[in-house]
Amino acid sequence: MLSEDQPHWNCHNYSWYLLNFFVASVLPIDEIVLWAHDVGAKVLVDACQSVPHMVVDVKDLDVDFLVASSHKMCGPTGIGFLYGKSELLSAMPPFLGGGEMISDVFLDHSTYADPPSRFEAGTPAIGEAIGLGAAIDYLSEIGMQKIHNYEVDLANYLYESLRSVHGVRIYGPAPSQTVQRAALCSFNVDDIHPTDLATFLDQQHGVAIRSGHHCAQPLHRYLGISASARASLYFYNTKEDVDDFIRALKDTINFFTSFK
Repeated sequence: MLSEDQPHWNCHNYSWYLLNFFVASVLPIDEIVLWAHDVGAKVLVDACQSVPHMVVDVKDLDVDFLVASSHKMCGPTGIGFLYGKSELLSAMPPFLGGGEMISDVFLDHSTYADPPSRFEAGTPAIGEAIGLGAAIDYLSEIGMQKIHNYEVDLANYLYESLRSVHGVRIYGPAPSQTVQRAALCSFNVDDIHPTDLATFLDQQHGVAIRSGHHCAQPLHRYLGISASARASLYFYNTKEDVDDFIRALKDTINFFTSFK
């Protein structure tokens, strides 16, 4: 757990995700957008970790651009999407040349198609796009608010369960009536490298977690840690899955501490 002498978590400092998938914080993107627009900046939000887990309204957030990836939304790999305000996209030049992105071609110049075709040169990833569409329909039928509510409950259960394990330090804010955590916990165990934890959990218990930097090396450096472990959940996970993970984690810790 975080001790009292560690720095307070100011979620404005670390990431432009709607969710920070290292410390599990929900970030105030609407406020960040206001601050950025006040100084004339444009805002691109990396919502790959957010769109699959919560309701995201680009118009309500007033973001200029927003990106997300298919494979985190139960869709195929190798495809994602970019949202952009139409006036911004129309003012941007293409970055790739090929079929479908041209309007007219002359010997000395070319004109370009209107967005989105301007940015979709060549043969598109047709199969992947169909799969992404099916995944969006699937999540929409379940209901993003329903998914979010379920994950909030699951996140609290994971946090409290992991908190009970001796020697575990969890990173990020504790859940409360005013603080919602994403359904994950990044953590370390005293005197055990996170990669050793992840390997043993996988090979001995069939439990898959992630170890490493989690795309957050500056934050790890700030915290003074070389790496961390992360247990992540989605709407298809259950509290029973959390219980299995905790039992496996305790067994893993007992294994490594038995050598001391």
